[in-house]
Order: sequence, then C-alpha cells, then structure tokens
Amino acid sequence: QRDPLITREVEGGNSESQPTTPPNPDIHLIRSKPSAHVRPYSLSRSPNDYHYSPKPKHLRAPRLLKLLGPSYDPFWMSPQDPRSRNTSLEQLGTLSQDLADGTSRYRKKLLQEAENVELPVLLPPEEGMASNLSQAVAHRLRRWLVDSATCHLTSSWVDLGPVFWPRWVRHTECDTSHTGCSWPPGMTCRPAQFTHIKLLVWHCWMSKDPAIDTGRILQQCTWRQIPYPVVSACKCSCR
Repeated sequence: QRDPLITREVEGGNSESQPTTPPNPDIHLIRSKPSAHVRPYSLSRSPNDYHYSPKPKHLRAPRLLKLLGPSYDPFWMSPQDPRSRNTSLEQLGTLSQDLADGTSRYRKKLLQEAENVELPVLLPPEEGMASNLSQAVAHRLRRWLVDSATCHLTSSWVDLGPVFWPRWVRHTECDTSHTGCSWPPGMTCRPAQFTHIKLLVWHCWMSKDPAIDTGRILQQCTWRQIPYPVVSACKCSCR
C-alpha cells in the first residue's frame, strides 16, 4: 500500500523485488509527519544511511524548483557549491529578514534590562564631577553590558548529499569565539530561536504491484518536501 504521506507524483521506480530495510533513527524525519519535532542539523549526512539516490533524470533543476515553489530561498540553500561566496557575519542580518528580526528582538530585551539597572546609585558623582559626566559613564557601562551579552551567529555552507535538494544548505550557529557573554562569567550564547526552511528529500518505499496478483514488491520513489530547522537567533543563557 502506498505511503499515505506521499503527496507528490511518483518520479519513477523499478519492478525488481527489494528487501525492506529497517528505518535508521537518524533519518526518521524522512518517514515521519511534517510536524514532527527535530533538532537542528540532526539529519545524518553519511551516504551509508541512505540506500537509494535519485538518478540524473530526477535532478532537473527547473522541475525541482517547481516542486519546491516559494519555499526556495537562495539565502539558505543552493543547488551548486556556494562556498566561494561566503557571507560575512556583518552581512547575515542584512540578507535575511529572519536573522535581522531575531537579533533586533533580543538586543531590545537586553537594552530594556540594562535600563533597569540603577547605575547612577552605583556611580554617584564625586566632588567636582559634573552630573552629566556621571550619566555618560553610566550610559557607556550599560552599552558595554549590552554589547557583551549580545550573541552573534556564524555561518557555513554544508553539503547534505544527493538525496536532498538543494543539497547545499546554510548552517547558522551561535558564535562561541568568546569564552562567555555575561558578567560575572558563567553564561554562554545558546540557540534561542529557529526558522523552518523547506527542502526536498528523495523518499523511497515498497508496495505491491496492483496490476499483478503475485505479491511482487515494487520500489517506488518520489521527491517530498520536509521542514528543516535552522538557528535564527541566539541569546546569553546559563542553560
């Protein structure tokens, strides 16, 4: 019986009997419901975990672009190796609205928290010091606290392999080049927000031949859309 989750037309198959293989836990998303929870970047990229790959006739870009439709996003994905055009950290927020919104949201929270810190009480004006100078020191200290606690993203292109299209996907991670993001130390930058992009995955299943009542098993394959979570914002956190 055909997998009820398959909604795309069948791209092809063969009539040879094939032994069924137990699903690998690393690739459960391929056979699970689209709403199933999955951790970012948890899908296996080992070719040994995928027993069937699409043939060249199944990799025609115009058709796959049509199947992916408006979900195709050149910022997050690429059919060809895009590593020669790596994006700098400063450009990430300008090229992706999701990343810009996430960064802005958490920075505003930090600014609000910093404003609630009673620094003028901690920095009373000394004799002969102008009050506006004390306020300027407090302002700079608040800015330093916010800048120290602001978490940035790093970006790299990853080849997911031939069973995914587009096979190149941008992975964003929390920048851990600094030892900590808090004062006193102890907190680190951790993922706080995710965006779900959509990719195509080559999905194969076994079914009986309805035309011949011999119990012969057929292999059928098709491209199927799956959600793929990526990190869109990080925050300074202890857990």
